Amino acid sequence: MNETAKARMDKLNELLVQRLETNIGVKVFQDSVSEDEFNNELNGIYHYIIFETGGMRRAEEKNFTLIQDVLVRFYGEGVVDVDYAQLDIITTLEACGYVFDSSDKSVIKKGKEDAYVDELELNFTRSFKYVC
Repeated sequence: MNETAKARMDKLNELLVQRLETNIGVKVFQDSVSEDEFNNELNGIYHYIIFETGGMRRAEEKNFTLIQDVLVRFYGEGVVDVDYAQLDIITTLEACGYVFDSSDKSVIKKGKEDAYVDELELNFTRSFKYVC
C-alpha cells in the first residue's frame, strides 16, 4: 500500500543528501551523528548537516495529499558567513521539491572548550500523495 508515496519519500531523502553534500560540501546524516562518525568521518570537526523528518498533516487544499515537516540542522565550525550557507541550503532544497518555511540561527558551545560552533535550524516541508 502507498508504494508510490513511499518511493517519493525515499527519492526526496536521497535528493536532500546528494544535493546538500554536492552544493554545500558537507557530510549529511539522518537523525543523528554517532560518536564514531564524528571522530572518524568528520575528524572531530563540527561541520556537517543533520536532517530529521517530522510529523505529517493533510494538505488543506488537496485531497489525498500529505505535508511532512523536515528539519535541517547545519553545524559550521569556522564558517566565515553562515548566512551564505543558509541561502545555499534553502536554494538547494527548494530546487528539489522542498518548501522553505523558516530558520533560526544560533551558536552552541563546543564541548567544555571556550569555543563555539554556528548552528542553523531550517524548517522545510515536502508533500506527496497517498491512497485510501
